[in-house]
Amino acid sequence: MSTEIWRIVLVGLFTLFFGWSLGYTLEVILIGAGCYLLWTFNIIAKLFAWIDKGMRGIPPDASGVWGEISDTLNRQRRRHRRAQEKMRLTINRVTRVTEALEEGVLVLRTDLTLDWWNSSAKRLLGLRSSDRGSTIVNLIRDPAFVSYIHQSEFIGSIQMPSSSQEGKLLELTASHFGDNEIVLVIADITRMNNLETVRKEFVGNISHELRTPLTVIRGYIETLQDLPNNTAVADRAFEQVATQVNRMQSLADDLILLSRFEGAEPQGNTGLDGQQDYQPTNLFNLLSEIILEAQQLSGGRHDLQLCCSETANLSVESSALRSALGNLVFNAVRHNPQGAAIDIRVTQSNDVVSIGIADDGVGIDPLEISRLTERFYRGDNSRNSDTGGSGLGLAIVKHAMTSCGGQLQINSRLGRGAEFICSFPNGPTRIAITPLSRSAAKPIV
Repeated sequence: MSTEIWRIVLVGLFTLFFGWSLGYTLEVILIGAGCYLLWTFNIIAKLFAWIDKGMRGIPPDASGVWGEISDTLNRQRRRHRRAQEKMRLTINRVTRVTEALEEGVLVLRTDLTLDWWNSSAKRLLGLRSSDRGSTIVNLIRDPAFVSYIHQSEFIGSIQMPSSSQEGKLLELTASHFGDNEIVLVIADITRMNNLETVRKEFVGNISHELRTPLTVIRGYIETLQDLPNNTAVADRAFEQVATQVNRMQSLADDLILLSRFEGAEPQGNTGLDGQQDYQPTNLFNLLSEIILEAQQLSGGRHDLQLCCSETANLSVESSALRSALGNLVFNAVRHNPQGAAIDIRVTQSNDVVSIGIADDGVGIDPLEISRLTERFYRGDNSRNSDTGGSGLGLAIVKHAMTSCGGQLQINSRLGRGAEFICSFPNGPTRIAITPLSRSAAKPIV
């Protein structure tokens, strides 16, 4: 800018003195200003011509303001090219990474049309180049997938057989990103599913096979215990063997029950979507029977209370429901000290029926809650040291709840008791229950 100002000052002074010397001051000044404007317009024309050509090559030679402008534009062009090159390298690297993934990655536009996919997605879904721009539901017509992909918020994933590869099982997980676009990740879980099937079959088969030898051993132990002239040492040995056989028998029964629940399909709303209809189970009668058994197990050491409407009915598989609720109530008896209060309560709110089993016993460490439903996991020794449990009880509860279409929630803190809540959606033809009031509830002591 200073150069341009000095240039204007010098042109002005020169034309002023030259015109004064000739006696035509104003005319010479105007001629000088015109020449300066023509020179400036020439530089501007060259600069714009260079810009119109995409700023390729060397910018026009100029000084002053227009030279500074051309140099600034040239530097900006070089920075832009470096940024483009960096972006191109990043895109190529991301593309190579996605191409190296075993999982398929597929990008959908907001209208659920296909925008981009990697080679794994092409292989798993049998896509072709001509499918770009097609709606995903026209290519994957599975009703479960159609319902899943139309969700406003994606929760979890969905499993479905491959339509292009026989015998393949796929797991699809969708997420929103960017301007409400969708990224769909497709994983081939055939091998994991086969391994899980083999594991379930092995556990179920070995549990069944254990029943016969355990029955024989228990029979012989009972016979030996009844023999006359047994020494005290022999009686004690027979008693310990019988205890361990009974424990193994209980473990085998739990494994068989767990395998049955794992292989069961989760229930939907019965009678409306092709799921099997179940006769309504009266919750008051079921919980009353469970409490009577729990009282025998407790031997009067615990205070059990039931608050439930006598007309509360639940249309689910009764055996699975009994297994879940029975395990929770019996666990509350086994794992809490004498004098603990155990409250079983049935409530309804927001189209959900909940069955809560709460106690004021020793409680559970919150850090252990997430693992309590794992097979063979046993929590704090203060709850288990005297019980001899197998660690399968809550795993059975979890799978029994899943087979019933319900959910299990655990709330607890050490020293403040524990609460286990079994929740069931109150859908049509699924649950028939009258509003629960304190006067309608009937306690059992």
